[in-house]
Amino acid sequence: MTDTGPPFDLGDIYSVGQRRRPGGSFPTGGGGGSGGNSDIPPDEPLETEEGDPNGGELPLHPCSDPETALDWNADAAAAEALRRMQEDADDPLLDGRERSFVIYRNPLTGRIQLGNIAVGPNRGGEVQPDDTGINRGDIIGLIHSHPGSGPYPSGPDRTNFTEFWQPEIAANGGDPSAFRLYLVGTRTDPGGQARLQIRVYDQSNLEGDENNPGPEVNPNAEPCPN
Repeated sequence: MTDTGPPFDLGDIYSVGQRRRPGGSFPTGGGGGSGGNSDIPPDEPLETEEGDPNGGELPLHPCSDPETALDWNADAAAAEALRRMQEDADDPLLDGRERSFVIYRNPLTGRIQLGNIAVGPNRGGEVQPDDTGINRGDIIGLIHSHPGSGPYPSGPDRTNFTEFWQPEIAANGGDPSAFRLYLVGTRTDPGGQARLQIRVYDQSNLEGDENNPGPEVNPNAEPCPN
């Protein structure tokens, strides 16, 4: 069976969440935590690039719609996970251990939250996510780091995504199609600068690699206002 891919080029257009735009900037306006832009309330249009070729009316802020707020808040949780990984490693570039968090929707509050941090062996190249106390049907994603390599899915990442996590989520009443994988690793920009990035993958772009990476998530992403 041939996978025809998503209906748009993921390398050029990121239509959801807090992900880098074609012009190079990230959307703003979460305002749910310190250091974020809080000047755009949820019922106002989201800030867009100057000279938007699409023209017309601007869309409402993603936080105004529960469906689009999910990606906005999931991206914010991924950014918070990176901060906690760096704190745990005592290293802004992370050390030689993989770290991981489960990202889930709290069934009582509906808020997107992180589970416990899991830390793999030194130079071990693997980590087992900790979903203690979390119903797998409430899990919407995972994030883990790739020390010393790029933010792209490995073979085991792809296998675990489709053969373990999606079936487990479905078996426990969740939506496997909404599951996403965030990866933290170092990527060299076209200008030659190497920097730590968060990239996101779902079932539409899971084959992403250094030539076709997933969308880059704002490392300073903030959740929707309470």
